[in-house]
Amino acid sequence: MPYLKWPVLSARKLATSFQTRLLGIFLINTLLTVIIVIAFNQWLRNQLLHEADNSLLVSAGQIADRIDEFHRSNRQTFNVGTKLPDLVHFLQADEAARQDPDLQERARITLVALDIEPWDQYYILSKALLDENGMNIMDTAPANIGADESQQDYFQAALLGGSINISSIQYRPERGGIYFFYSVPIRLNDTVTEGVIGVLRIQVAIATVQDIVFASVRGQEIEATLFDANYVRVVDTRYRKLLFRSITQYSSEEIATLRSEYALPPLSDDEVSVPLPDLVEQLANSDQEYVVSGYMTPDSDTQERLAIVRLKTVPWYLVVSQSSSQYYAPAQRQTQGILLLTIALTMISLFSSYFIARRVTRPIRVLTAAAEQVAEGKLYVKAPITSQDEVGTLAQAFNLMTTELEVAHSTLEERVERRTQELSEANQKLKHEIAERERYEKQVLDLALEHERRRILSEFIQKASHEFRTPLSIINVKSYLVKRLLPAEQQHHLDVIQVQGEHIHELVNRMVLMSRLDSGVQATSEYLQIDGFMKSVYTGRANAFKEKNAIAHLELRAPDTWVYADPDLLSIALYNILDNALQHSPPPVEITIKTRITGETVAIIIEDNGVGIAPELHDRVFERFFRVDEAHTTRGFGLGLPITKRIIENIGGSIDLESQVGQGTTITIKLGIKSKQESLSDGYQPDSLAASD
Repeated sequence: MPYLKWPVLSARKLATSFQTRLLGIFLINTLLTVIIVIAFNQWLRNQLLHEADNSLLVSAGQIADRIDEFHRSNRQTFNVGTKLPDLVHFLQADEAARQDPDLQERARITLVALDIEPWDQYYILSKALLDENGMNIMDTAPANIGADESQQDYFQAALLGGSINISSIQYRPERGGIYFFYSVPIRLNDTVTEGVIGVLRIQVAIATVQDIVFASVRGQEIEATLFDANYVRVVDTRYRKLLFRSITQYSSEEIATLRSEYALPPLSDDEVSVPLPDLVEQLANSDQEYVVSGYMTPDSDTQERLAIVRLKTVPWYLVVSQSSSQYYAPAQRQTQGILLLTIALTMISLFSSYFIARRVTRPIRVLTAAAEQVAEGKLYVKAPITSQDEVGTLAQAFNLMTTELEVAHSTLEERVERRTQELSEANQKLKHEIAERERYEKQVLDLALEHERRRILSEFIQKASHEFRTPLSIINVKSYLVKRLLPAEQQHHLDVIQVQGEHIHELVNRMVLMSRLDSGVQATSEYLQIDGFMKSVYTGRANAFKEKNAIAHLELRAPDTWVYADPDLLSIALYNILDNALQHSPPPVEITIKTRITGETVAIIIEDNGVGIAPELHDRVFERFFRVDEAHTTRGFGLGLPITKRIIENIGGSIDLESQVGQGTTITIKLGIKSKQESLSDGYQPDSLAASD
């Protein structure tokens, strides 16, 4: 037969087209990689800068905390000093009594002893006692004794405010240089503003705060500047020439006013200010800690990263700065590394993409040439298999195809016959499936008939039970009336009638209950606390236990465990099990009732020491009207355990039976656990169970 001529691209064109697409895919992947690397670099850079800001802010907060802690420590120490008896007695004494050398010496020694440990790390210029009029009556610097300090802000603040006060910084070279005061009121009692008899005043050099700042930045690549309330640099670890210059531009009148209060250093009007308005604005808005970029000197052309913190104990401002080169150095190093890595990856990707594309398309070109020969009718041509990858698999499939084409010409009739056989087998399979479908439909029909049979039986039982109950009620009433008329020696006959009537009534009730369960009647389910419920079940059969002289063992180990079930039906199921155990156990009767938690279920286990059940009858005890006692030596209808099984299954549980002849029987019921929160949210908590909780 003639061979078909399939349109086949030349090997060169096909390989070139595939190679171009492959290179395009590689380039797109490379471009996406570069974009991802650049985006990652930007994200990483932002993270590094954010961490640098946090580090700078943490350093600033630590330095500020050290200064605040210094002030708090001084406040606590000096507050204790105001309660020392020697100082209080000296202030209470009149002018003549204060001349007593012994009283003066005790007060002076007490005043000198008010130091902060270790004392040599701080610079306390003087410590003084001021009377209630502001007169310096005792001072560790004798030159200050007798001075009137009543107009000083620290005295007024302590006298009127009634608390420890830290004054503003004062610039007075004639009195020790640059310093500030602690002033503490001394009282006769614990009231805030009354009973002040004097003021304890401590003059501290600003060098103490400078030492704290310098010690804090030592060994770190940061600088720190401390501004007072008038924006004067009182500490600067880098720009020493700008120390004690204000960054606010004051007018001549403002300078004169501040100098009269010793709030500015004694410099000329031109030297006292080195304005930085932007920094002033940033400090004025520093209610909270934050990091900004700004300038620390007016002639700087490079912004620095600034962490600004306002101190908590005094109205001072701390600025921790870091140069831009140090701040951006980690991010720049990271960016340079990522850039070099990106360039290297791009170059490697381009060169490797070209060589990979050439290598991948080489076997495809060979395979395309073989396909061209097969298209010309040369079915014997085979493609070389040079690898085990997808191209090698394609070559194997190609060779298999050419082999099958060769075989197809010589075995066409055989293939047709084989195909016919396959169709015949498929036809037989279809017939089998049709038969199976008919069998399934028959089963569905039988199930519907069984359902209808149960419905008719249920209706019959309901009507029959009604018809049985009426004459049974009449028999019971008449028997009761006749019993009252008969002599005592003949009443046992009526007792037999009543017992048999009750037996028939119980049979009717059980048949009706079984019918209700078969019809799928909706139960009134509630949340039941299982241990409390089992106690109530046992209580309900206490008389039966007493009649049999039975011993009951309660091992309830499921506290605070709830199930969702109809309490009446579940009680009937458990009563049936207990009645069977009592009825089929020889004396002495021992019954154990247990509860156990197993995972998401709770198990109710009832064990007895009865006659037991043979293993071959275990599956039949749950059949209706089946009785193990074929001799009928005990009462029963064969409905107790079937009713129990149907009740347990209707509430989603399971029931198992284990028994050996002569070794007793164990019945295990497993029910799903419900959480107590579910039961409380549904508003159910029986009074009896609530009391047991």
